Amino acid sequence: MRGPAARSGRVQVMTYNAMRYGEDPERAELVHRVIREARATASAAGDALVVAVQELIAGDPAAGVRSGRGCRRWWPWSGSRSKAVRAGWRLQTLAEATGLRCEYERNRPAVAVGSQRYHPGLMWSDELSPAGGFAAVSGRALWHAYLQVDLDVGAVGPVAHASYHARSNGLRQRADEAEVVLKQVFRPPHQPTLVGGDWNGVSADRAGAHLRVCDGWAVAPEYDRDPYHVRHGERCRSVDWHREFVFQCRTWTNGDGTLGWEADRSAGRILRDGGLVDAAAALEAPWAATVGHWDGDDVCGLRRLDIVRTTTDVVSALVSCEVIDSDLTRRASDHLPFVVTYAPAAIAAGSRGAADG
Repeated sequence: MRGPAARSGRVQVMTYNAMRYGEDPERAELVHRVIREARATASAAGDALVVAVQELIAGDPAAGVRSGRGCRRWWPWSGSRSKAVRAGWRLQTLAEATGLRCEYERNRPAVAVGSQRYHPGLMWSDELSPAGGFAAVSGRALWHAYLQVDLDVGAVGPVAHASYHARSNGLRQRADEAEVVLKQVFRPPHQPTLVGGDWNGVSADRAGAHLRVCDGWAVAPEYDRDPYHVRHGERCRSVDWHREFVFQCRTWTNGDGTLGWEADRSAGRILRDGGLVDAAAALEAPWAATVGHWDGDDVCGLRRLDIVRTTTDVVSALVSCEVIDSDLTRRASDHLPFVVTYAPAAIAAGSRGAADG
């Protein structure tokens, strides 16, 4: 299968937590500008663009709208409309405002409806087209939700692109949900896959190749050092315990009775060992935070929670990555967008047959 590929033969994949998109019309317009600028940048380079977005706001019908300001503009229906319809309309609104597409079939927006108010969605530029595959996981299986769409990107076959939002609390549940994501990604017939998400935890990937081992031991350093012990850029500064760390850290009692803790990387290890590679770590890109710039984020400091993960067959096709850090992106959301560029033609040959067989 070959579709209308981008002029450059490359695709940019952006993951973006849009911070309660739809709750505040003024900030929503900032989000529109962020994505429009990303689209213009990709177009200028001749690249196609895929956007994995998180935190599309749509609550249960009985809950109504929390924010009264601008609700007539942002809630065009009565409370009887389902959360799924509201979430789909939210994604369509975002796609129309940014010049992207979001329907994998006619009148079916690529959104997954979770149990909470925040929902993930997927959008893509005109150079790409849906290739028939759509899957979503939500309900009791996940705190939020996961979805993936097969897109024709001009490669030998479809490439799956996904959006995921991990839970912000529950260390064990977050790890369990990482297994759910892996199960869906590698469910036959498996396609080369890129997952953009807010993973809400510290990555466990090693710098460089997706896994380097020597006599059974990984020898490359972890790409993310522990932000709950040493602040980025302040190697000699230790971090005092804060109760907010319980949502992100494994704890124990030392022999002298003091509290010990470290970043919980359980979910990250499951994803890494299960074959979903952290693109920034694989590329050995300069480390850059995606959260910590927002007012009130100083407790946990600068961290990298927004990551694009790929199946191992896509690693050879990775070209570059960057965090979009600007005055606009800092004002638009408490998460900064992260963009990975890949070349579909460089996806490892034979990977589909190996995965399917």
